[in-house]
Amino acid sequence: MNLGNSRASRRPKASSTIVAIWRRLQADTRAVSAVEFALILPLMLIILIGMEEATGALNQDRKVSRIANSVTDLVAQAQTVDKNDLQGIMDLGEKILTPYPATTLGITIASVTFDGDGDASVDWSYNNADGTPWAKGAVPPITLPGTVAVANTSIVVGQVSLTYTPTFAGIFTEVFERDSAIDLGDIYYLRPRLTNTVACSDC
Repeated sequence: MNLGNSRASRRPKASSTIVAIWRRLQADTRAVSAVEFALILPLMLIILIGMEEATGALNQDRKVSRIANSVTDLVAQAQTVDKNDLQGIMDLGEKILTPYPATTLGITIASVTFDGDGDASVDWSYNNADGTPWAKGAVPPITLPGTVAVANTSIVVGQVSLTYTPTFAGIFTEVFERDSAIDLGDIYYLRPRLTNTVACSDC
């Protein structure tokens, strides 16, 4: 009889001990911040890397547009140019791209004339690789907007391309698909300012 009473008396104490321990665990918040930080750290890193890559792409895309505008405008202000003039203008384009590398930067300048029917043909072309990318007398290898195709006129065309490689291109590729490089580009069309057609003496 006494043995049964002693067992019965221990049961409430055991349950109260468990409750007390549980309450102490609930009240102990010393490691909550560390646990929360560990849980959100991967998400924070993904957001941070995404912001860095998006900012880099937008900055370089704006610079590509500025280069296309600048080199086309400088040629459109001339009456005649030569390869040295064009190379100097393209070197300026590389300066605009600073501090980003210009290893994948491609710049093409061309003069295009529209005949009496509004059909386009290349007068001359030059790129920053010291080449002639568009065949003289051929149809330009790009689609020209109808607004610039005015009969018996000419335009200066500036085409710029750049391959943007994200800083963290090799990160998270096994988790989700992502591009390792992004092709950026822009084209500007301007009419000559001082002459009907800008000529290139040695293109």
